[in-house]
Amino acid sequence: MQSEERTLLEVPEPDVIRDWATENGILILAHSYQDGFLQEAAHFVGDSLELARKAASAGADAICFAGVHFMAETAKILCPDARVFVPDMDAGCSLADACDANDLIRYQEHLTNKLGQRPVTIAYVNCTAAVKAACDIICTSGNARQVVESVPEDQPILFVPDKHLGGWLNETLGRDMILWNGACEVHELFSVETLNVMKAENPGSIVLSHPECPKPVRDASDHILGTAGMLNMVKAAKGETFLIGTEANLIYRFEKEAPQNTYLPAPGASCACNLCPYMALNTPEKLWKCLHERGPEVTVAAEHMEPARKSLQRMLDVVVPA
Repeated sequence: MQSEERTLLEVPEPDVIRDWATENGILILAHSYQDGFLQEAAHFVGDSLELARKAASAGADAICFAGVHFMAETAKILCPDARVFVPDMDAGCSLADACDANDLIRYQEHLTNKLGQRPVTIAYVNCTAAVKAACDIICTSGNARQVVESVPEDQPILFVPDKHLGGWLNETLGRDMILWNGACEVHELFSVETLNVMKAENPGSIVLSHPECPKPVRDASDHILGTAGMLNMVKAAKGETFLIGTEANLIYRFEKEAPQNTYLPAPGASCACNLCPYMALNTPEKLWKCLHERGPEVTVAAEHMEPARKSLQRMLDVVVPA
C-alpha cells in the first residue's frame, strides 16, 4: 500500500500519463480552460462542442474528464454505458449553479400561461443534466447562432442560463429571446476600462472576447467568438497581437497551435488575468489519482438521461460541423 501511495504522489510527465490511460482503456478529455499540464496529458482537448462530439463518437468504456462537472455529465449522457470520472467532484460552474431545474420548470409554466404558448427553451451547455432534460435544445458559444436560427422567428424563446450570451444573440440576430439572469463569474470580471488601457498600450492589437462577457466588453472588442472560433482566427493569422477576453488558460493552446502570434490575457477589474477557480481545482496529482481509482465517478439520474440526450442530439443534428 505504501508503495502504491508513493507512486501516486510521484506524478509522471503528461505523455506518460496519457500512455498509461491508453493502456488501461481510459480516454482523457480536457477542456481548453484547463492548465497546460492537463491539456498535454489528454487524448483530446477542445471546447464544449468538440468534447461533446468526441464523447459521442469515442465508444470508450471509461472517460476521465478534466473539466467541470456539467461537462462530465454531458459525456455520461452521450455515453451512457461508459464510466465517467473527474479529478475533482467540486469542480463546478457558476453558470450551472445559476439555473435550478425546478425554478426553470416553474418559470416555463409561468411563461406558457402568460404567452398562451410554451416557449422553446434553449439551454447553453453550461447547465446541469436536470436543466438539459427540461429544455428543448442545447447550444454552445460556438454554435448558438445556428441553434437560435433553427427556431422559427414567430416562436418565443427562453434562453438559459447566460444573460450575456443571450443578449449578444438578441443583438446580432434581431431576436427578442427571454433571458435567464445568469452569468459566468470569470467573464463577468472583465473590465472595459482596463481593457481600453491595454488596447492603448498595444496599438494595432486585435481584441477577441467571448460572448459570455458583459456588453461593454463585447462592444470594445474586435471579434466576439467562442473558443473554437478564436482558435480558428489565430491559426489563420500571422504576426498579430491578440488581447484575449476569456479564461486565460486558453492562451496555452493558442501558443501551442499558433505560435506565430503574440497573445495577451485581457485584464479583469483587478488588472490580473482571469482564471476559472473551478477549473483550477483539477490538478496533475488529482488527475493521476483519479485515473488509478476511476473516481470520483459522475452519474446522471435515470429520469434525466433520455430527455437530456434528446436535447443534446437536437443540437448535434442542427449544427453543421466546421
